[in-house]
Amino acid sequence: MSAVRHEDVKSVSAGVNHSKRPALWQPKQPVFWLFAGLLVPSTLFMARQLGLGATSASAAGAAIILAVVQIILFVLIVRAMPRFNRQPRSLRLAALLWGLSIVSAIAIPAKTRAGDLYSAVGLSSFDASLSVPVNEDLLRLLGVLLVLSLAQTKPLTVMDGAIYGFIVGAGFEIIENLLYALRGADFGATISVGITRFMVGFGLHALWTTLAGAALAYCLMRRQQGISGRWWVLAPAIALPMLLHAGWDAPDFSIIGALKLVLFFVIYVLSVAAFFFAVRWGRRSEFAWYVENGNSSHVDAGESQR
Repeated sequence: MSAVRHEDVKSVSAGVNHSKRPALWQPKQPVFWLFAGLLVPSTLFMARQLGLGATSASAAGAAIILAVVQIILFVLIVRAMPRFNRQPRSLRLAALLWGLSIVSAIAIPAKTRAGDLYSAVGLSSFDASLSVPVNEDLLRLLGVLLVLSLAQTKPLTVMDGAIYGFIVGAGFEIIENLLYALRGADFGATISVGITRFMVGFGLHALWTTLAGAALAYCLMRRQQGISGRWWVLAPAIALPMLLHAGWDAPDFSIIGALKLVLFFVIYVLSVAAFFFAVRWGRRSEFAWYVENGNSSHVDAGESQR
């Protein structure tokens, strides 16, 4: 995934003190209590949604199997993302929980209310493409902001935002696909729904939030360094995933079904390209920081943990 060679990393000279490693438990930080205050009711809400969605034991079993497969795939992708230093486990867990629980708990009722509004003005066909990208994408990015805020006890890099963004998006996609899969009447129907969602659009939420998260981390990193945040970078990094999301959820106005498949293909290719751009950006950001600060020992330790 990266043009940066491990030999280059080993050539970095050692000799700086490491910042305190960040963790989720930061009771003196308001964002910690914001996270805790949202997590508890959101988890209860989502548990109720899952309970209502389970129509049969066989369907629930199939849905769980699909969720496990999806989790494994996402874990493999995260582990394959090139980085010099692993993000703290507790903050990765916080990112996952935000996507799994908090985003969905807020987005589901928000989508319902937005749907009622668009239906009232005759735009029910555009409900998903107009409301969902705004609700879901901004909520996921808010989670990345929260986790990055807790991570600022050490210098941030673009890769931090890319990793946390991917995990938040993956968590949301896991719970969304689980809710869809639970609608199946039996084991076979549930597996069919799950395979369809795997084959058409797997990982999109994670890919989109990776780009937005990387841009957010870039701005926060510069602010942390005492230089201009270049906040304008956030505009295209947020707008592009939203536009891709809106295009994915847009109604099909063509009588030629193949055109919709072509649109899906183009959107997916652009999403993957945006993901690789964010990862490469993150890799270069990390390498530049470690070269500048001479953290070769930290680099090698991070590489050995992967």
